[in-house]
Amino acid sequence: MLDTALGFSLMVAIVITSIVYVVTRDKNRTEQEQKDKLNDTIILFVITFIVVLFGKLCLGESSISTTSTTLVKATDVKGGQCPF
Repeated sequence: MLDTALGFSLMVAIVITSIVYVVTRDKNRTEQEQKDKLNDTIILFVITFIVVLFGKLCLGESSISTTSTTLVKATDVKGGQCPF
Protein backbone atom coordinates (compact mmCIF):
# COMPACT_ATOMS: atom_id res chain seq x y z
CA MET A 1 0.00 0.00 0.00
CA LEU A 2 2.88 2.36 0.67
CA ASP A 3 4.48 1.71 -2.72
CA THR A 4 1.61 3.39 -4.59
CA ALA A 5 1.20 7.15 -4.62
CA LEU A 6 -2.43 6.98 -3.52
CA GLY A 7 -1.81 4.68 -0.55
CA PHE A 8 1.26 6.59 0.57
CA SER A 9 -0.59 9.92 0.39
CA LEU A 10 -3.52 8.53 2.33
CA MET A 11 -1.32 7.15 5.10
CA VAL A 12 0.76 10.34 5.44
CA ALA A 13 -2.35 12.55 5.47
CA ILE A 14 -3.99 10.39 8.16
CA VAL A 15 -0.87 10.44 10.34
CA ILE A 16 -0.34 14.21 10.05
CA THR A 17 -4.01 15.00 10.63
CA SER A 18 -4.16 12.68 13.65
CA ILE A 19 -1.08 14.25 15.21
CA VAL A 20 -2.44 17.78 14.74
CA TYR A 21 -5.83 16.74 16.13
CA VAL A 22 -4.34 15.15 19.26
CA VAL A 23 -1.97 18.05 19.91
CA THR A 24 -4.62 20.76 19.52
CA ARG A 25 -7.56 19.12 21.28
CA ASP A 26 -9.20 20.90 24.17
CA LYS A 27 -12.18 19.59 26.13
CA ASN A 28 -13.55 22.95 27.28
CA ARG A 29 -14.73 24.28 23.92
CA THR A 30 -18.07 25.51 22.77
CA GLU A 31 -20.03 23.69 20.11
CA GLN A 32 -19.16 26.29 17.47
CA GLU A 33 -15.45 26.03 18.22
CA GLN A 34 -15.65 22.24 17.90
CA LYS A 35 -17.34 22.55 14.49
CA ASP A 36 -14.70 25.04 13.37
CA LYS A 37 -11.94 22.68 14.50
CA LEU A 38 -13.55 19.78 12.63
CA ASN A 39 -13.73 21.88 9.45
CA ASP A 40 -10.10 22.95 9.87
CA THR A 41 -9.07 19.32 10.39
CA ILE A 42 -10.88 18.22 7.22
CA ILE A 43 -9.27 21.03 5.23
CA LEU A 44 -5.85 20.07 6.63
CA PHE A 45 -6.41 16.44 5.62
CA VAL A 46 -7.45 17.34 2.05
CA ILE A 47 -4.57 19.78 1.51
CA THR A 48 -2.02 17.36 2.97
CA PHE A 49 -3.35 14.50 0.84
CA ILE A 50 -3.22 16.54 -2.39
CA VAL A 51 0.26 17.95 -1.74
CA VAL A 52 1.75 14.56 -0.85
CA LEU A 53 0.00 12.87 -3.80
CA PHE A 54 1.33 15.37 -6.35
CA GLY A 55 4.76 15.29 -4.74
CA LYS A 56 4.88 11.50 -4.86
CA LEU A 57 3.67 11.44 -8.48
CA CYS A 58 6.19 14.05 -9.61
CA LEU A 59 9.20 12.78 -7.68
CA GLY A 60 8.42 9.07 -8.02
CA GLU A 61 7.92 9.17 -11.80
CA SER A 62 11.39 7.87 -12.66
CA SER A 63 11.01 4.71 -10.54
CA ILE A 64 7.63 3.89 -12.10
CA SER A 65 8.82 4.22 -15.68
CA THR A 66 11.90 2.04 -15.16
CA THR A 67 9.98 -0.84 -13.63
CA SER A 68 7.13 -0.84 -16.13
CA THR A 69 9.27 -0.80 -19.26
CA THR A 70 11.02 -3.93 -20.49
CA LEU A 71 13.50 -3.82 -23.32
CA VAL A 72 13.59 -6.70 -25.79
CA LYS A 73 16.62 -7.35 -27.95
CA ALA A 74 16.04 -7.60 -31.66
CA THR A 75 17.80 -10.98 -31.74
CA ASP A 76 15.29 -12.45 -29.27
CA VAL A 77 12.33 -11.77 -31.58
CA LYS A 78 11.78 -14.34 -34.30
CA GLY A 79 10.42 -12.79 -37.43
CA GLY A 80 7.86 -14.33 -39.78
CA GLN A 81 6.29 -16.77 -37.34
CA CYS A 82 2.81 -16.56 -35.92
CA PRO A 83 2.63 -16.51 -32.12
CA PHE A 84 0.02 -19.31 -32.06
